[in-house]
Amino acid sequence: MLTREQIEQFHRDGFLILRGVFQGPELKLLQDRAHAVAEEGTAKQGQYHLYHTFPDGTKKYYRSERMWDRHDIFQSVTVKPELLTAIGQCVGEPFAPINDSFVCKSPGGNVPIVWHQDPPYGNPAWERTFPVPNFDVDIYLDRSTVENGCVWGIPGHHLVGHVDLKRYTQDELFENLGAVPMVMEPGDVLFHCLSAPHGSIGNTTNTWRRIFYVHYMARSVLEVCYADWIKNKQDPRSSYDARRARIDEFMAARARLGGSSLAGHPLKVGPEGFEYTGPVGTPRNYWGTLLDAMPADEFARRKSLQPLVAR
Repeated sequence: MLTREQIEQFHRDGFLILRGVFQGPELKLLQDRAHAVAEEGTAKQGQYHLYHTFPDGTKKYYRSERMWDRHDIFQSVTVKPELLTAIGQCVGEPFAPINDSFVCKSPGGNVPIVWHQDPPYGNPAWERTFPVPNFDVDIYLDRSTVENGCVWGIPGHHLVGHVDLKRYTQDELFENLGAVPMVMEPGDVLFHCLSAPHGSIGNTTNTWRRIFYVHYMARSVLEVCYADWIKNKQDPRSSYDARRARIDEFMAARARLGGSSLAGHPLKVGPEGFEYTGPVGTPRNYWGTLLDAMPADEFARRKSLQPLVAR
């Protein structure tokens, strides 16, 4: 369970690192099954793999989708009670696992990720951040270092909607604007807000950097922030109700692998998904409350990254 200080740090910075959430046989099975997917993608076998195209036309594997449908372990870790508890403490209302993905930086792959905000915040029309907290949950399977392409983030700018990152060079974003490298160990978890500016360099080492991530959302986040995604999919499985309906499937997968249940944890499964029932949490629409309290000049400074610009 998170402390009040950790929750406040998350809402202040837009990033939160949780150490050692996954350990032992659970982590080992997750690593093994993820590596099998990475090998399949590298060999250009199977489905739902993505490749980065370099200027010379060569392609390098870097990502796979639909991990939930590949092995029970991906469903099982998604509903780990300790993880769900921390998510519930930060969201402040019922939530469900909506999307999953596997991001892989292979040894010597050198695939950088330019500085960006995740959807929908790359769109300038999003002038303010949606009032309900919205963040990815990144489960680290390897040590993530500056050298092998760890995520860098600029804390404190996740509440002000779209930020014009193009006004700065990539070097300036890494070096001059308060960016922090997220150095992680296997089994650690990173919460990072979709609206928080972040990027990474390529992996030029002989080590792997693999992450299984899950995007949990409250209903309002999916139906407002990703309305176009649902519409474009034209697939009933994309709805919140359909995603929420998979919770029983995921819990069954966890039971098959001998994982812990929700019993004894401040959680329940209700009509709208997982609900945190403990004493230390986040009020509903909390980011809206923080935005309403933010002075206009402070909002403008944060939107232009000025509060953390080196003088």
